Amino acid sequence: MRTRIVFLLVLALAAFQVSCRRQDAPGSKGRPVVVLLGLDGADWSLIDPLIAQGRLPLFKEMKETAAWGALRTITPAKSPVVWTTIATGKTRQKHGIDDFRRSKPNSKGKYPIVSSLDIREPLLWEMLEGRGRRSVLVNWYVSFPPQPFSGMNVSDYFADSVISRSPDREKHLLQSVFPPERAAGLVKGLDSDYRRALKRTGLPDYPALAEEIGDAGRLADLPVLHEIPDMVRREEVVTETAARLFRTEKFDLFAAYYKLPDEVQHIAYIALLEESFRRTMDLAARGGALPDDMAEKAHARIADVVCPVYQNLERILRGYFEAAGGRETYFIIVSDHGFSFFVRDGRVRYNHIGQEKAPDGILIVRGPGVKPGKIKLARVYDIAPTVLYLLGLPLDRGMDGKPLHRLFTFKRESGYVAYRKGKMKAQGDNSEAEERKLQELKALGYIN
Repeated sequence: MRTRIVFLLVLALAAFQVSCRRQDAPGSKGRPVVVLLGLDGADWSLIDPLIAQGRLPLFKEMKETAAWGALRTITPAKSPVVWTTIATGKTRQKHGIDDFRRSKPNSKGKYPIVSSLDIREPLLWEMLEGRGRRSVLVNWYVSFPPQPFSGMNVSDYFADSVISRSPDREKHLLQSVFPPERAAGLVKGLDSDYRRALKRTGLPDYPALAEEIGDAGRLADLPVLHEIPDMVRREEVVTETAARLFRTEKFDLFAAYYKLPDEVQHIAYIALLEESFRRTMDLAARGGALPDDMAEKAHARIADVVCPVYQNLERILRGYFEAAGGRETYFIIVSDHGFSFFVRDGRVRYNHIGQEKAPDGILIVRGPGVKPGKIKLARVYDIAPTVLYLLGLPLDRGMDGKPLHRLFTFKRESGYVAYRKGKMKAQGDNSEAEERKLQELKALGYIN
């Protein structure tokens, strides 16, 4: 009897100790998970006027209940560089991605678009792989060919393959996903029709809107307008695929990337504002700089044009929040840069490339134990260390950023290790998708 009482007391003490340890991680039911959402080009200078007008209630709620602020970026803010930095926590000199294209020509004398085979440092999902954790990746910039890890890797060529009419479409679909046998299931039920996508998303037909506003001769010189329908179709494929996997897959890290905010903002000033307004802007900037009051008016005009894009982002974000369920989930929402006005050759420009300092992106962190309020001095290098910190995993000694400890009411134990890059595998190529990406980058003005 005495032995049994001692045994029960030991069990009770052990249960009490486990209970106390679990209190260190707020809201934990098992291990926490992190959801990393990339919104290319998302910008507070557009979000804030729309919040003030009552048109973005979810962003307003996040600014009131979550941690939020600017995310310091890299100059020049080139997407493959910044998104690889966000996913590694390291400089471009370390991870090896320093532009849209490789610096050395191939055997045909061409300069291919950078690929996942060019990344020299381990990415977050590879770090988790080495620690027995599972990741789901959807459309991350520079993720083709999809490298194997524990979980799913839906590369940034998947959506291109879905909307393709190529006779090699099935082969390209298999090459765009790891494991490849999951590709067929992902395609089922996807609807990439442009008109139906506009109806689902609430987006206007931007090319038609540009024709109503501008003259046909000038618009003929803007090839990006012809790319918009495919951009919308790809974004809807990414949105539907990510939402489905978020609901059905088990993961420790979920990461998805959305490109449409950047793409529409590239055409907002040059194609979707009246010529008379742009002439007024140029006259106001004759002194070499745009006056603050004019810049504020211009931001408000562009915010009005791109409002449907941000409202669609709210729809996407709300879907994630509602589907998170009772898990201890941390959302990290980031953009790689913003947009701003500058003067060159006597004309006002609206972009993020070509300036002495690239405009910063946004950062929102939401989850149990996150202190609400404005974030100060956060950098693109700090995102990967913060993800590892929230998951209770050691940091990489070679990282150039630090976890944003100050955002949380709790402390995680985190040591340091040297994560290693896994052996990379080429899963074939997709020259057609690469050519489409090249044309898109040229249309957006990123490359010549």
